Amino acid sequence: MHSPSSLWNGAIIDSVLQELQTRCRDENWPIHWSDTYLRALIVDRYTRLRTMWRKTQPKLTEKGTLETPAETETRLVAERETMLKANHQTTRRRNKYYWQTVVIKNLVKLKMEEKEDDVDAWKWLKDLITSLGEHGMSSEESGVKNKVEVVLRVKNLPWRHSIERELDLIDLQQLLNGDIFAPQGARPLQRIRAPGNPASARPAVKGLPIALYDRLWIAELSQWKLEALHIADVPFPWMKIAIS
Repeated sequence: MHSPSSLWNGAIIDSVLQELQTRCRDENWPIHWSDTYLRALIVDRYTRLRTMWRKTQPKLTEKGTLETPAETETRLVAERETMLKANHQTTRRRNKYYWQTVVIKNLVKLKMEEKEDDVDAWKWLKDLITSLGEHGMSSEESGVKNKVEVVLRVKNLPWRHSIERELDLIDLQQLLNGDIFAPQGARPLQRIRAPGNPASARPAVKGLPIALYDRLWIAELSQWKLEALHIADVPFPWMKIAIS
């Protein structure tokens, strides 16, 4: 299959476009789209179909021979499972960040109302989570503890400043007060953070204050990689928190 810009495919796309516009007029569709808009939709659809078709074509194996139909099927199934796993981890990371922000914002509000001594520490934690953002959170893998309890093993982010203790404090509040701060959905699972957990393959988040990056990781970067991070020229004072 050639690209949508080839002469042959261009003529077919024009023909499909004309057919759509004819049906639009004859059937009196409630919305009339421009040729530019419809052409973009057709090209996008063709491009996605072309990508799917190319993935199904036999590839060279390590032995230098083309895949058999069975080997192609095995590869496609494995690629799909990898994609589904990545999507699942992304959704879980997004949900985790959402509930962390819900918990910590409500905690700050509650502690401010009651004028508790550790309110400044929780305000700093809120700023930390907000500054890192969703993409600054680690992905997780499911695991089983003592063959009974399901837990989440948190992947390590080599580029990020160590904040395991800070995140554990937030997770603990979510576990203890989940019914208050996040009443909907299943009860949060225990998260295990440890040096032996797998490392995340996701790239470092760009544009953060330098204090949020790991010092040793930063020191090992080449000059062009350091510049590519676009480190924010704003301070983020680190705080050793003591929470009651």
